[in-house]
Amino acid sequence: MDLHTETPQLFEHELDYRVYWSAYQSSHCINTGWRILPYWVVLHITEGAYGCVLAQHETHTHFRAGPGEVLLVPAGIQHQLTVDEPTTADGLHVHFTLFRTIDVLSYYRIPVTVSDDKAALIGRATAELAMATENNQHNNLTGVARRHSCAYQFLQLLLGISNAIPGKDKQLFRIKRLHTAMAYIDEHLDQNIRVTRLAELCSLSRNRFSELFKDVLGQPPAQYVAQKRLDKSMSLLVHSELPIAGIADSLGFCDQFHFSKWFKNATGDSPREYRHKIRKALYSQA
Repeated sequence: MDLHTETPQLFEHELDYRVYWSAYQSSHCINTGWRILPYWVVLHITEGAYGCVLAQHETHTHFRAGPGEVLLVPAGIQHQLTVDEPTTADGLHVHFTLFRTIDVLSYYRIPVTVSDDKAALIGRATAELAMATENNQHNNLTGVARRHSCAYQFLQLLLGISNAIPGKDKQLFRIKRLHTAMAYIDEHLDQNIRVTRLAELCSLSRNRFSELFKDVLGQPPAQYVAQKRLDKSMSLLVHSELPIAGIADSLGFCDQFHFSKWFKNATGDSPREYRHKIRKALYSQA
């Protein structure tokens, strides 16, 4: 089964994306420090260089991208970026999803750095999507069409240089069975979500639901819910003006203290520190 050629009609309706941040030909590039983001970081370097360290499984892996190259940092991975001065780059924080929650790119082996002819194509697509987003060209129908065209052209090019992870495609085709439960989780993160309720929504026994959920999504329901709360909290801290107490309430925490303790345990930063650190980097560059 090939995700490139046998994607069912179902996915055509459920594939979506969101650009959380963009920068076109920005020279305001700074070192980020260690951080975790709930979306992919894309940097097309036109001058200078970016260094990147990914922390996974107690191992640090180093990458470097120079002029004409593209750097791709996976969502949910702890990383830090360093920059040579002066550096200019096009940048995106972007998330391509199925059923509103599944990270499409997590089903592929995406290279962290791209060079040569492939980088030229993806770099151009990055710049065009950044321009379409930054210039607010999507405020009318023509702009919306252009932004969508740029986004899916970027995705097509990226998948064209990547390989589907063996076995993942079969899991992807089974997600439909869990769609109702996943939508329920998204809409009820402010409440206590019971596995029995999720199983009922999918017309499955609790045991069969839990088994299928972990097999398809790679984690038990409780862990998945916790990850969704973490992703939403990171996004709200950076892209909304909600006070931390309001974010805690919107995610079902009894108070700000318990939310802050949970968030710091998950990310290494307090919510206040995370908001300040990520916004400082965003409004400079990456």
